[in-house]
Amino acid sequence: MVLASPALVGRQQQINGTLGTGAAGRAVALQAQSGPGQWTTIATTRAEGDGSFGTSWRAATMGRWTIRAVPAGDALSAQAGAAPSTTATVFRGATATWYSMPGNRTACGVRLRRSTMGVAHRTLPCGTPVDVTWGGRTVTVPVIDRGPFTSGVHYDLTLAAARTLGFVAAGRVRVGVLPAGPTTAPSPISAVPPALAGGGITTR
Repeated sequence: MVLASPALVGRQQQINGTLGTGAAGRAVALQAQSGPGQWTTIATTRAEGDGSFGTSWRAATMGRWTIRAVPAGDALSAQAGAAPSTTATVFRGATATWYSMPGNRTACGVRLRRSTMGVAHRTLPCGTPVDVTWGGRTVTVPVIDRGPFTSGVHYDLTLAAARTLGFVAAGRVRVGVLPAGPTTAPSPISAVPPALAGGGITTR
């Protein structure tokens, strides 16, 4: 089992998991898939006595990558194909607000209701699904409108979307955003593996 908490570009992303007692005390390589059958090591750590491990890495670009944990000596063996894996998601930071204009029709032709889930953006095509995260919550909403037109604000969520994330009272917040679907980066090589970037790995 491998779990990767969502993170923002340039921030540490915590990765935890277990390889079972057979991996106790062994070095563990955390690898991201960089192409069909191709893997890039992004961090290393050592398993505890029960086979559990914890480490982190810092990505320099937003995207999604399949991450697997492999005992270091097995990284090139057939056993690696059955290694536990998960998806690591890295969001880009952005400033967001919310708006509510029930009854109005948006620039994308959507009739707004208080229950409408969506987001306004200046350039993303109408209908583009966007993952937005804040306060430990994540919601996927489509682009339904144009805006926001306030300097320094990048996304304007509908009232229902802001309520789902829990920032209605705050009004203006820093969120993490990532267009839904395949990763926007072709491989994790364009990210910064801490081991190759002069630090950043934490182990336990």
